Amino acid sequence: MAIWLRFKAWIIAMGAAIVAILGVYFYGRKSGSMQEAQRQQEKDLETSRKVEDAADRARRIDGDVIDRLHKHGKLRDKP
Repeated sequence: MAIWLRFKAWIIAMGAAIVAILGVYFYGRKSGSMQEAQRQQEKDLETSRKVEDAADRARRIDGDVIDRLHKHGKLRDKP
């Protein structure tokens, strides 16, 4: 029993060191995954903006589809 009392401070210090190391490890994992998720959202937003811009350009080039169909007599219903 006396031997454990002699190393009690060392054992407590080692336990605290292990807990501190594990805390830093799990905090790093969590912040890394949050950064990766944010980076992925930004990439998705950029891609969606590109697609939206391309669709807007295509709409401007083609003009109004309904007017074009009326002009060529391809639309059955008249406004």
